[in-house]
Amino acid sequence: MLVGSHTWRHLRLISANWAGSAVRSGSGLVFLLIALVFGLSVAHLVLSPVEMLMRQERSQGRQVSRAEVVERIVEAGRPVVRWSLGVKTEVQEAETSPAAPDPFGRSAAVRRDPWSSFLLDERPALLSVIFLILLFGMPFVISFLAFNQFSGDVQSRGLRYLLLRTERGNIYWGRFLGTALFSTAVMAILIGTIALYAGAKIHIYSAGAMALWSVHGFAALAVLMLPYLAVCTWVSAMIDAPFASLVVAKLVIAGVLVFALVGKLAWGPAVYFKYALPWGVQNHLLHPEWSHVLGAVAACLGYAGVFLMLGHRHFVRRDL
Repeated sequence: MLVGSHTWRHLRLISANWAGSAVRSGSGLVFLLIALVFGLSVAHLVLSPVEMLMRQERSQGRQVSRAEVVERIVEAGRPVVRWSLGVKTEVQEAETSPAAPDPFGRSAAVRRDPWSSFLLDERPALLSVIFLILLFGMPFVISFLAFNQFSGDVQSRGLRYLLLRTERGNIYWGRFLGTALFSTAVMAILIGTIALYAGAKIHIYSAGAMALWSVHGFAALAVLMLPYLAVCTWVSAMIDAPFASLVVAKLVIAGVLVFALVGKLAWGPAVYFKYALPWGVQNHLLHPEWSHVLGAVAACLGYAGVFLMLGHRHFVRRDL
C-alpha cells in the first residue's frame, strides 16, 4: 500500500509538472498556436459563407433569414458530409434504386441517410461541419505537442537524474498523462472559443443546443487525441532525436491514411489498413446512435492502451 501511495504521488507530481512545463515549452506553444489557428480558421471558413450570402441577398433588395441561408449551404454541402462519413455508396445506391416511396411520399432519391441528417438537421449544422473537419485535422496537429516526451532527455541523458528519485514507469505514464491533460485543456479552449465565435456570428441556434453539441464535440476530440498521443509517446520512447521523432510520428499518422486511400485504387481491401489507427472509426464519435458512439470511444481507448503498452515495454528495457 505504501508503494502504491508513493507511485500515485510520483505520477501526480510528474504529470502536473509536465503539463505545466508544456505551457512554457516550444512544442507546447507551437501546438497551442497551430491548434487555435487551425480551429478558428476552419470556423471562419465555414461561417463566412453565411454572412456573404446574407450580404448578397440584402444588396439585391431581398430579405432572407439566416435560417434560409444556412439551409441552402447545408444542402449544398450535404454530399461532402456524406462522403466524409463514408456513406456515399449507400446514398448512390438509394438514388439509383427504383424502391417505392416511403410513408411520407418521398422517393428513395430524396431520402436522406440518418447520419448526415442527424448532424445537419437535428444538431447545429455549422458546428457539425466544423467538428468533422477538426476530427480529421487534429491528429496531424497533435504530434507537434507529443513528439518530444522522452527523445530530448534521452539524447542528453537527462532522464538519468530523474531515475535516482523515481521509476521508469512513473516517468513514462506521468509524462503521457501530463501531455494528455494539456491537450485536453487546449481542446476545451478551442471548442469554447469556436462556440462563442459561432454564436456571435450566427444567431439561429439556441444557446442550449450550441452548448450541448459543443460539449459533445469537445468530448469527441478529447477522446480522439488519446490514441494519436499514444502513438507519439511510443515513437518518442524509441527514438532519441526529437526531430526524427516528430518526422516518424507524422509519417506514421499520415502514412496509414494515405496508404489506405491510395492502396484501395489498386487493391480494394487495402482500404481496411486505415483501421491500424482510429481513422476508420473516429467519425462514429459523432454518430446519432449511442451504441456507435460508445463503440468508437472504446475503440479509441483500446488503440491508446495497445500503443501505450508497446511504448512502455520498449521504454523500460532501453538504455537511458
